[in-house]
Amino acid sequence: MENLKNKFDNAESIGVIGSPSSTGELTLDILGTAVNKGLVGKISIFNYLQDSKDHFALGQITEVIMQNIWTQDPTMRGIIRQRGRVDPITEKQDIHMAKMRISSVLAIDDNEIEPSIFGTVPSTGTSIKLLDDTLMDILFEKFKDQLFYLGKSYGTDIKMPMWFKHFGTGKTGAGEAYHIGIFGKTGSGKSVLAKMMMLGYAKHPEMSIFILDPQGEFTRDIRNNDEIRSIIEKRYNRKIELYDLHNLVLSNWLLFKKILANSEFFSRLGVIHITNKMQAATEVQKALKSKKQVSSKITTFAGVSEKKSITLPKTHEKSSFNKVWEFLGQDNVQKMIYTSRDIRQRFQNNYQNAYLSEYYEIWKKIANLFKYEGKKNAINIYDLVEKIGGDSKNIIIIDLSETETPKDVLWNDSIKLIVIGEFINLITREAEKRFRDNEVLNSLIIIDEAHRLAPRERTDNEDLESVKAKLIDGIRTTRKYGLGWMFISQTLSSLDRRIIEQLRIYIFGYGLGWGVERQALREIIGGAEDAIRLYQMFRDPQSGIGTRKYPFMTIGPISPLSFSGTPLFFNALDYPDEFTKVNFKI
Repeated sequence: MENLKNKFDNAESIGVIGSPSSTGELTLDILGTAVNKGLVGKISIFNYLQDSKDHFALGQITEVIMQNIWTQDPTMRGIIRQRGRVDPITEKQDIHMAKMRISSVLAIDDNEIEPSIFGTVPSTGTSIKLLDDTLMDILFEKFKDQLFYLGKSYGTDIKMPMWFKHFGTGKTGAGEAYHIGIFGKTGSGKSVLAKMMMLGYAKHPEMSIFILDPQGEFTRDIRNNDEIRSIIEKRYNRKIELYDLHNLVLSNWLLFKKILANSEFFSRLGVIHITNKMQAATEVQKALKSKKQVSSKITTFAGVSEKKSITLPKTHEKSSFNKVWEFLGQDNVQKMIYTSRDIRQRFQNNYQNAYLSEYYEIWKKIANLFKYEGKKNAINIYDLVEKIGGDSKNIIIIDLSETETPKDVLWNDSIKLIVIGEFINLITREAEKRFRDNEVLNSLIIIDEAHRLAPRERTDNEDLESVKAKLIDGIRTTRKYGLGWMFISQTLSSLDRRIIEQLRIYIFGYGLGWGVERQALREIIGGAEDAIRLYQMFRDPQSGIGTRKYPFMTIGPISPLSFSGTPLFFNALDYPDEFTKVNFKI
């Protein structure tokens, strides 16, 4: 500890503790030698005695205030208005103060550094020093194997230490699952930061990571960035599994019916309302599962009908379509779809005038989502979700973007929503099943574009409301199962409040400091107005000249610098070059 004392004594002094100060917020009187330094964002440290033990308290300067009581006098203001600068009143009588919230306290006990609390206010005149990398390394020497770096302290070159603990027990475990939210406008760097965090969690071999990637952001990075892939596969010795619609096999009759109902298959036949479409889809299911041959004079595409029950993976075959088409032509089937004779007549007219080849093309594109045939490394979504548990603990990325859609399948935003809802449902059920078997999952689910899946306002889209309900239920119940969720969202105010309330770690990028977003931010931060004011000073990464900087504010157990959950501010490392150099010495 002698080395720590020496390094602290040699650190740069910027001020002393002033008055008034409290355990909630300290007032710092800035030294004349430091008034021209950019202090906002700097991490400061001071040494004090508490319970007869040496303590070191750390915090980030969030605001600098200048006051000159002489220039506030009306007479003096009049003179300044006439003459401008007035020596020795202006400048020399200025008093610079700073506001600092304590985020972390370390105590020296039996020559060991241990976490502590800020239980008293040191006396005025206590020296405040700037924390540097050397002092930081000594303070957190005990935790160095757990540290990971996403950025540098806001406005400085001091690396901001983070830690990403797995959700199990043990030295490197948090003992529980965390739910995480990353928020920021388009171009704020939130998706890149999420990739960095994913790599922070990926270093734990006992933890599985499951990524639902509706825009293909994570998939493109893994496929195109050999350096990142090499880190995961060689340095971490982890396996990455990439899946998209070329090898994913959907299952479940309800899923099939929902996708069929959301296609134009029934719309072309004159079935308008979703209730009737779902009833028609149910009749289709009955047809496929029926073992009876239909007695019909209708000419089918292939000329024959199936005499046996048809499974989902076989629905793409022409004979399956023929069987369905014959069933739809029956009067008793049409009565199940519509009770009104006039509407049934419209259906019958469309049916009789239909071009079978066009309907078969629509049918085949839907059915191809459920087939194994012709898909390399095909995997059923049930089997895929089961990989979350067990011993494999792989990193699984599901690319659901339109860019990787095969031409022979039907894929749009509505179907994507239905499939994501099915994944969320299966993941939650798998977590419950493992928990009943006395297994804690120790898994992280990452969902991009979360604001699209769980909007705050109620919508008329039943599938969207279903996905939102499943997400809310999942985030409420699965934490005890060792299953954590990471939500990436462009907005804070439009994401369902019930999800935001369950988050443990919040990260805010640029763009949420005004209007309804600011109000939503204030609800999370509480009374830390100085933190909100500093957040509002964030520079737009897209408007700066020169190198882009991506600033973030974080709240929660993400850094040893914030045992208390006090907001921390940092600029993200350049990705991937600076990030890999700092964390992996590449």
